[in-house]
Amino acid sequence: MERRITPIIFLSLLLFCFASSSFAEQNNSSQDKIQLYLWALADAYPEQKEDVPYSFTKSQIVSLSEFLICGMTYGWEFTYTPSDKLRGVKEYFECKPRFEFDEKSRIVYDGAFPREDKIFYWVNFEKTEQMKLYYDQMSTIKNPRIRGDGKDRLSKGFEGLQNACYNAIKNGVRAHFQKIIKNKPKEISGTILIRKVPAIYIDAGSYVVDLDFFLETSKIKEYSFF
Repeated sequence: MERRITPIIFLSLLLFCFASSSFAEQNNSSQDKIQLYLWALADAYPEQKEDVPYSFTKSQIVSLSEFLICGMTYGWEFTYTPSDKLRGVKEYFECKPRFEFDEKSRIVYDGAFPREDKIFYWVNFEKTEQMKLYYDQMSTIKNPRIRGDGKDRLSKGFEGLQNACYNAIKNGVRAHFQKIIKNKPKEISGTILIRKVPAIYIDAGSYVVDLDFFLETSKIKEYSFF
């Protein structure tokens, strides 16, 4: 069987919000409309270009768009267990969407625009009223604004990019609670909502993601003994 290598996807993301006739401040840019500008390498599978031009490139951009828009609208739930050498506990982190993203048909892809060896797409998504309300609820003063960065191997393709996002959340959550909790908890659970445009780039063979997000804490479990 022919072995295929997942193409390198490097992303340039722009997020806009329209308020009256002008752009809103970037910190409020995810309230109404999400607009992403994405590009991927065009020559992943040259043999497919005559049959279905850019089919694999488009499929990767679709997966990425749905993943990011879910994090900007529904948000992701997480469970985090800090490592504790004295108790023999290893660090554990799990992150998943709050709800299955069922708004795929409402994403509009405007492209493709070839330029050199890349294919560019504009990705547009209009938020529902419920999504706007949820953003307002998450942006209250009780939910801190957290930043975290994470990475994972480029060779993993889209899975590596997902893991880099989740690692960014884990690192941001860990740093936040290390500042406010004296004794390591047994488990922390909560919800995050991506607040503004992610910074995604490639460095030394890895995806690197810098996330800015709201953090809502659901539960902090303490150990019953020390």
